[in-house]
Amino acid sequence: MLQHTTRTSNPQPFDPALDKSPILRLRSRQVSDLQICTYQSEAIPDILRLTQKTLGNAAATRKTEALWRWKHHLNPFGLSYGLFAWAEVQQRVVGLRVLMRWEFQTPAGHSLQTVRAVDTATHPGYQRQGIFSALTRQAIEDLTQEGIHFIFNTPNQRSLPGYLKLGWEVVDKWPVFIKPLKPWRMLKKRLGVGMTSPPPDQFEAYFEADIVPWSNFVKQYGSLISELVANWERQRRQVGCRTPRDLEYLQWRYGQHPHLTYGVYALESSDGLAGFAVLRPNLRYGWQEIVLTDIFLSQPNLQLGRLFLKNLSKQIRGDYLVAHFAGETIEKTLLRQAGFIRIPGQGITFTGCPLNPLSQNLFDSSTWDLTLGDLEVF
Repeated sequence: MLQHTTRTSNPQPFDPALDKSPILRLRSRQVSDLQICTYQSEAIPDILRLTQKTLGNAAATRKTEALWRWKHHLNPFGLSYGLFAWAEVQQRVVGLRVLMRWEFQTPAGHSLQTVRAVDTATHPGYQRQGIFSALTRQAIEDLTQEGIHFIFNTPNQRSLPGYLKLGWEVVDKWPVFIKPLKPWRMLKKRLGVGMTSPPPDQFEAYFEADIVPWSNFVKQYGSLISELVANWERQRRQVGCRTPRDLEYLQWRYGQHPHLTYGVYALESSDGLAGFAVLRPNLRYGWQEIVLTDIFLSQPNLQLGRLFLKNLSKQIRGDYLVAHFAGETIEKTLLRQAGFIRIPGQGITFTGCPLNPLSQNLFDSSTWDLTLGDLEVF
């Protein structure tokens, strides 16, 4: 049963032991005959029924409660902000607008409090009633009052026009770079010459033995990971707004995803851990794709980086590698030297909506320092 209440302006991280709140009615304002409600975890079953019906329920982003809690409750940046439209007569959720909390750090060390627009759905029987617009406008109003600086997301071509109508702007279409590793096998698969690819959950079919699951990597190297990441983040040239990386974030991002097993290639030296890369196996157009999501080195040294990527490529059983790193970074230079090329006509559209004044021009693409680890699988 819905109850009247007000929403707290500073949500606390999710604690399952304390999570006993009912579905809360946010305000009496109506959308058609519907009630706009604040998101609370008790609504998850109703929300999942809506998302499974409207967004599908397959692959890495299949709409399970485990994925939902990973995204919206376990996120180290905080509990997600969300609204949903509740149909009282039918007793179901018919509209949804949820935004993940996120943080970026500028090269000067300032923190930007942002949110990431990720989960939007409208029941087929309630479309064209203004639910998406009403929930989005209310979210903008609430988050602006809260002091959030910026909303961002990576919409597909089907959803992009709706965001542009609401005032979103395109920052850039980030390029994706590819390095074919088995071009003849790729050609045979494309021509259908008796070759098929295994699904991504067959980890060993994509990687040699020196690439291990994230959990194994953490067990082997422990505190060395934190030291290397902290050192890399201090030394590498940061060219724009970047997600702050530490072991807590990396554990959540790569170790706790309920549907994906990320692989890690580690390079050792006489001094210990010299670098590591995080990789995701994927199947695209029948090809075994390896997504290079993040790179960390003991020092921003091109010779070390070249050796690292050379050895990494030898450990890949997949057909090709893909990556994105910002221009003017050492990672981008290493991609170019390793033979990665830009995929023509392909890219990730990155859009934003400013909420509160900032000194940075976030619509200048050079203001950003992102990787596929920031952009994929949300």
